[in-house]
Formats: sequence, C-alpha cells, structure tokens
Amino acid sequence: MNFKHIFGFLILFIGAEHIIAQPVATVQFYGGYSVPFADLKGNFGNDFNTWTGNGNPDTNTYFMKSGINYGIYLKFPVKRKSPLHITGGIGFDAFSNSVTYNDAGGTADIDLTQSHLVIVAGGEYNFATRKSKINPFIGAEAMVNIIGGKLTIVYPTETVSLTMNSTIRLGIQAGAGLDFVVHNNIGIVIGAKYAFANLIGKSYEADIGSTYNLGDKEHTNNGISYPAKNIQYLHLYGGMSFYFGR
Repeated sequence: MNFKHIFGFLILFIGAEHIIAQPVATVQFYGGYSVPFADLKGNFGNDFNTWTGNGNPDTNTYFMKSGINYGIYLKFPVKRKSPLHITGGIGFDAFSNSVTYNDAGGTADIDLTQSHLVIVAGGEYNFATRKSKINPFIGAEAMVNIIGGKLTIVYPTETVSLTMNSTIRLGIQAGAGLDFVVHNNIGIVIGAKYAFANLIGKSYEADIGSTYNLGDKEHTNNGISYPAKNIQYLHLYGGMSFYFGR
C-alpha cells in the first residue's frame, strides 16, 4: 500500500467518523394530532337543552373532541457521546368541538375551543449507538401551560362570543419516539407523549359577563358540588430533525 492509498484511507475514515458522530445539538420541528382524555374530553348533548347540562353525563368536562399540536423542540447531550440529553421546547395545542342544533329546544351552531401554549424542560435517554440510523428515545418534561379558549354560539338572529380568561397551570409529560437519520444533518422523528397539564395551580373563579374561567378546582355553584377537573391528553406527532455540530 503506497502513501496515496494510506492518505485516502485516512480521509475516508475521518469522514465516516464525522458522519456517525453524535450531534452537539438537535432541533426538531413537529406537528400532529392530539387526543383529549380525562376531563378534557367530552361530548355535547343530543339536543339543545342538554348540550352542556340537564342530564348530560359529560357536564363536568371541557367538551373537547380532538386537537392538533405543533412546535419546536431542542436536545443537548449532557456531555459528548452521553445518552442523556437535556430537552426543552415550546409548542401549541388547539382542541375543539362543534355541534349544530335544530330542534324544539332551539336552533344554534356552537363552536368551542381550548388552546394551550406549552413551555417544557426536562430530560431524555437516547438508545442510539454510534452507527445507528434508527434512534429510539424516552423522556419526560415539566410543563408550563398557558390555557385559553373561546365559545361561539350562532343563533338565527344573533351571535354570542365568550372568551376564556388566560390562566397558567403546571404539569408533566412523558413519552417515547424514534429518530430516523436520513442524512448527516437531517432526520425524521415520530413519537407520542402523554401530558398531565394541570397538576399544580388549580383554581375556581366565577364567570363574569362575556368572559369565563377554566374553573378546574372543586367548587360549589348554586348548591351543586363539582369535583376538580383533570386535563390530560395524548400527543401523536411527526416532524423533521436537524443535527448540529457533528
């Protein structure tokens, strides 16, 4: 083997080592479907008189049917080549439900939404090997949730719009996923996370005028006792990973 062959071999080796090296930072852009659970999930009544009460079994819920999520996520290894990562990010969840009534009780188009601006920070364990192209991971984060919402009722002769006062709740989420490396600096990520969004900070305040409140703490109203509400949901997401510092 002459000098040129040795030199070429070294160049290929260094290049390969660069390709499989762990990134010093990963940025992920994601989006997907959100499934409400616990007291976030609920159905409107079968007719206008029972759409939120009067025998509706889901009276003590937020009546959400489905949602979408999107955001940006950051990962940094605790140290070079470590499987432990520090994670953080910011995302948005938009849940909604709608119904149209045209019966003896009344005629109306109803649209209800609940939005979550979510800031997370936590940790992740990456099961990737040095040459792995499919990198499984698990992790958990603390959450700061800024929750708002809107209710719109369109009657034949008028439209009523109510707005939820924005409020902050603290929670946690945990999940797992797969990161597929398709290029030295680009990958595809898929995963799922389950969130407990209002573990800390529950409160109740009476609704006033055209505004209403989250009202997730146990309370009594007009002689009726209501239990605390628990906001939980499942994220199913996919997106792109961008690796830096390989």
